[in-house]
Amino acid sequence: MKLFASFLLTTLILANANVFGQEVKLHGIVVDALTQEPLTGANVYLTKSTAGTVTDEDGYFFLTVKKISAEDSLVISFLGYHTYRVSLASFKNQSKIVLKPTSLKYGDEIIIRAERENLLKRDIPQSSVTIDYKEIEQFGSNEISDILKPAPAIQIEGNDLDGRRIHIRGGNSDEVNVYLDGVLINNLRFDNSADLSIIPVENIEEMEIVKSGNSTLLGNGAFAGVVNISSRKPDRTGATIKVKMGSFQSRILLGNANLFLTKKLNLSYFGQLHKFSPEIDYYQDERFEPITINPDITTSRQNHMGTLNYFTSGGQFTGRFISYLFDYEKPDFQNNYKNFLTILGYHGNLWGSPDFNFTANHFYSENYLDRTIPGQTSEFSDRFITNRLNFRMAKRFEYRLTEIQLLAEYLHDDLKNTARVRDVNIEEQRIDESFYDNRISFASVFSFKDRLEKWPHLSWKTYIGIRGDAVASGHSDVSPAVGARLKYRNHPWEITPYVNYGKNVKYPTLLENAYIRNISNISLTDTLSERLKPEYNNSTEFGVNVLYSIADPLLKNIEVSYELFSRITYNKVISRPFDYETVYIQIGRNIMRGYEISLGLNELFKKFHLNASWIELNISEPFFYAYKPESRKSLHLRYNSNFGLYFNTTVFHDGKSVGWYLDSEENVILHDISPFSDMDVVVGLLIPFKSVTTEIQFAGYNIFDNSDYTYYYLRKRFLQFLLALKY
Repeated sequence: MKLFASFLLTTLILANANVFGQEVKLHGIVVDALTQEPLTGANVYLTKSTAGTVTDEDGYFFLTVKKISAEDSLVISFLGYHTYRVSLASFKNQSKIVLKPTSLKYGDEIIIRAERENLLKRDIPQSSVTIDYKEIEQFGSNEISDILKPAPAIQIEGNDLDGRRIHIRGGNSDEVNVYLDGVLINNLRFDNSADLSIIPVENIEEMEIVKSGNSTLLGNGAFAGVVNISSRKPDRTGATIKVKMGSFQSRILLGNANLFLTKKLNLSYFGQLHKFSPEIDYYQDERFEPITINPDITTSRQNHMGTLNYFTSGGQFTGRFISYLFDYEKPDFQNNYKNFLTILGYHGNLWGSPDFNFTANHFYSENYLDRTIPGQTSEFSDRFITNRLNFRMAKRFEYRLTEIQLLAEYLHDDLKNTARVRDVNIEEQRIDESFYDNRISFASVFSFKDRLEKWPHLSWKTYIGIRGDAVASGHSDVSPAVGARLKYRNHPWEITPYVNYGKNVKYPTLLENAYIRNISNISLTDTLSERLKPEYNNSTEFGVNVLYSIADPLLKNIEVSYELFSRITYNKVISRPFDYETVYIQIGRNIMRGYEISLGLNELFKKFHLNASWIELNISEPFFYAYKPESRKSLHLRYNSNFGLYFNTTVFHDGKSVGWYLDSEENVILHDISPFSDMDVVVGLLIPFKSVTTEIQFAGYNIFDNSDYTYYYLRKRFLQFLLALKY
């Protein structure tokens, strides 16, 4: 009788799964009991086998089991929800599994993860890389550049000497919008590019990098891509202190502290102080020759970030203050700037309506430039004082298979610019100008998703996005974008092709306008003075990503991707990176075409991760994008041991690129930079002892020093030692 019952149960399981033989294919959708919204990333597994998966962004899961047990059960779990469990005999394919929310118990290891509105995940489908806190912890390294190295077509320029700026597919760093919890942080630097080193790696919950210029919601002016960083909040009081020492007499002190006041209120602080002596100077006749040592150069940089979070049953309130201070001094040149960013934000329910997002921030900046001509007595001084006020609201609507994401934004920007010339007994004011601008923007993305009952493994989603911008200086633009994505999931395969096309516009800031050399005699209220024209960009992209899951002790999975892209830029502002005084020329257009290929082997022998990538670029006007290699091949290997030892190394080869400078008669002089190969190495050890973890790390960047780049913070050898204590 018992044998007959077991046979009958097994027959029922096979019948419910609609399969023959021993292979069972299970699929269904997981939703929230209150909102009926799909849950992404829920864990799905069987109790009597090693089979398991997670739900996709639409809440669906697909699980294939080769061998089954009559006593097996299907289990679905998600943080903050009651665990769902059902016997396989009772489960029916295409079922809707409803998870009920539960209150979290605050223990030592629980991390509070705010339910933020991730606008990028609801935007036009594009090539992207997502790195969550689990993968960040596996890297071991505390440097954000080390974490991004395996990502194809992503390059981190600079180092701790001049900050770490991200470049995507040959674009400039000011063409990448970097958001921290929904707030743009590009304007913390004078060149409108974000310094990633101001963000503590330990506090990153998730980091998504979009490698295309068609983002409707967050990509205004981001011709090369968008980086969206979400921070996490620990549930207990703790602190980390780090000390770094390295080349160019660099000395860095970093601190990170978290204070959990109540279960709903937490306060965190991150700060760093950095001093170094770069020694390298730039003289007119040494642009691409060996650089003269100047021991009189002194540089210091510091930034501070304080964050206060308050959680309610309906949402999350966030307050944040960021300061970024930089001083560069030598006998004939000084540059000092102070930047302060204050942020208020809320995400959650408003008046009974879910998925509401609001942020308001104020930016204040003082940028001082003092110069003297060697051998003369004249002194030149420039003062730039900036105030910017920004409001942004976002709301999502969902009805059955359709979804609409709306965004509205207002920006006020004003600038006070003064310039003086002083001599022995003479002081003359050359410029005294004050002008402002206002911009209002509206954006929306409409999407429709579906799948066929006969082919449940196949789903698709189409997108239509549109953004409208109007500025007080007289320009108004409409930027449309369209895209589609197809996803096929049938264990062990996951294949995702996509395509997108869109237009984008970038409005130069008032600070950028103030650098124009021919601005003069502007009245204090004139907002329609001679301005830089908006830059425009048209982008097209086609790509496919293939994931093959092996689930074997030898290898977890293989991931292959291929992207083909084209970007046309009009009215490009020509500026050389890392220059304090930018030269602006708006002429012609640039066409950039290319492709990228990547291969990833994850959890090789359970300890190794291997990533190989190759990108080819065809830049029609190379001096528009100086120092961008025509090709880049890289191989990244990462190792993590059970006893705290980690190892990261990247071997790369950069193809030919172009540098340029202006001669004494303001003529553009081009210089070809030869191809070269180099290597980065990071070795570290984590030593836990009771409640304190000690980290020792050695890092070497461009250790062979093979490049003929003469600008030290691009490709010169940089060695660094770190000691960190985490409580």
